[in-house]
Parts: sequence; structure tokens; C-alpha cells
Amino acid sequence: TTPGPETQSPLVRQSTLSPLNQNAQSRSNQFQAAKANPVSATTIGFGKPLPEATPQLSSQESQGSSMPAYVDLENCTVNFIDDIMLPAKESGVIKSLTVKEGDFVPAGTVVGQIDDELYQRLLEQAKLQYEMATEAANDSTAIEAAEKKYRVAAIEAKKISDLADKFSKSESDRLMAVDTKEIASLERKTAVNEKQKAELEKRLQAARYMEVETHIQGHVLKSDFDAYVIKILKKPQEYVRQGDEVMRIARMNRLWVQGTVDIAKLNPDEVLGRPVTVTVDRARGEQTTFDGRITNVGLERQGLTRYMVKAEVENRPVGNHWVLQPLSTVEMRIHLDRPAVKEHYV
Repeated sequence: TTPGPETQSPLVRQSTLSPLNQNAQSRSNQFQAAKANPVSATTIGFGKPLPEATPQLSSQESQGSSMPAYVDLENCTVNFIDDIMLPAKESGVIKSLTVKEGDFVPAGTVVGQIDDELYQRLLEQAKLQYEMATEAANDSTAIEAAEKKYRVAAIEAKKISDLADKFSKSESDRLMAVDTKEIASLERKTAVNEKQKAELEKRLQAARYMEVETHIQGHVLKSDFDAYVIKILKKPQEYVRQGDEVMRIARMNRLWVQGTVDIAKLNPDEVLGRPVTVTVDRARGEQTTFDGRITNVGLERQGLTRYMVKAEVENRPVGNHWVLQPLSTVEMRIHLDRPAVKEHYV
């Protein structure tokens, strides 16, 4: 028989119990480690395995999109937004031009004058006719006289009619008094009609006066917005017809920067309204940047795989010259990681 533990020697007892003590101690250490780190419990069998931590994806990544933070467009071109040929609104000889190429023209500034001598004479005539028509329209003398004449005739007709009822007047007297009253009534209506015609004539002469004034204003050349004179096309003493282009003017403080985007990389709706940074190279390696926003996406493809985008960019002057020049080539970075603003775009 195998001696019991109590009869075994201390050395044998220690050697027999040592593996058990070691296993118990090992599991105790594992349990304490599991309490300190619950995730590690999956490796030692304490409860069900816990789910592994998953990285937090951005909305674009979670939808499977690989949109970059920005896209760079090279060889973009700068163009005018407001660029017009200032026309002659009236035919005639150019009397004067008050600007030269390169001049800044504030909105409403007169830049030239077409000879309007004939219309100035017509304006004087129209003014006199309008004044005469106004005086006639304001004259109520004829109506007042006709009204009084009618009242007298009405009183006389009633008086004679009463006397005729008493046989103091004949029936012929009664008829003559009645006819006289009716004639006075018609004269009153005529006076009223003449007054109305005079008021219409006044309105007609006012319209003619304004028409001549409009023609005179058409002989004045001016810009409706802040602009620079790009090119003078006509000279003083030169005859122009209505619609002929006299000069080219354009705005310089706000310009288009346009480039093309690969349709396989970005959809048009992902680009519209995004902020941009435009970089222009200057002399001696200097670079200048401008901020803007994509405000226009072309409706037609540029080739088979690209579409046009335009950004409105605020230009800046250095000295007497603007940094961004139309028809120059620049680089444009579209920031896709910044919010788009599309509220005022169609």
C-alpha cells in the first residue's frame, strides 16, 4: 500500500503537491490578469469572447468612398467674369472720349459723348409743347363758364315752365327755355370733354419729352459697373451707328479661374461650392496665392473624360497692377475636405 500523506516524509509530500500548487498559482495569476484586462479573458476561457475593437471610419470611408482631401489642377486659365463691349446706343459722331486704355472707370462714370445737337433742339420743342399742354389741362375756365350758363338756363326754364302752367307764357316760350337748358347742358359736357382731352395731350407731350430725353441720354457713354478700359475701338470725330462697339471694358477685382476635372475621379456635385486656392508664379520664383470657390460646373464634357469647373477668385493689386492677369496660366487646388457652399448656385 502507498503510505498516506501523513505518513510520507516531508520531502516526498513537497514533491507530490508541488505540481498542484504550481497549477493553482498559475490559474490564480491568469484570473487576476483577466480581471485587469477583460479582453485577455478570451484566451483563457472566462466567458464568451469579446468583440475586437474596430476603427472609427469617416463618413466617406464608411460609404466606401476614396475621395482625397484635395485635388490639384494644373494649367488653369484666368478669364474675365464681366467683360463687355460698350456699345453706342445712338447713331452720330463721337464728340469726345474722356478715358484711355488702362484707365479705371467707376460705375456711372461718363467715358464719352456722341453729338446730340439735333436732339437738344427737339428737347426744347418738346418742353414748350409740354408746358402748353400742361397749361391747357390745368385751365378750368371753360368748365366753370359752362356750368354757370347751365344753372342760369335751368332756372330760366323752370320759371318759364311755371308761367306757362299759369298761361302767362306760351308753349313756344316753354320749349325755347327747355332747349336753351339742354344746349347749356351739352356745352357743359363739351367743356368737360375738352378738359379731358387737354389732360391726355399733356400726358402725350410728357411722353414725347421723356422720349427725347432718353435719346439724349443714349448719346452719353458710361459704364454701369466698376471696370477698366481694355481697348478703345472708336476715336473722336468718328461716326458710329447704333450698336457699334466703342470700347471694351472689364472688371478686374473678380475673375474666373477655370480648369478641367477627370470625371472618373470626382463627380460634378462633389466639386461645386468647394473652396479653392489659386497659385500664380511671378518673377524671380515668387509665388502668390488667392482664395476662391467653385461657382460653376460645365454642362458639357471637355473631351470624353473631363468637365470644366470655374472658380470665382478675388484679385489683388500690387502697386498699380493686378496680380492675376486674364489669359495667364495658374495652378488651382480644390479643397475637398472643406465644406461646400451651394446655396446661391443654380
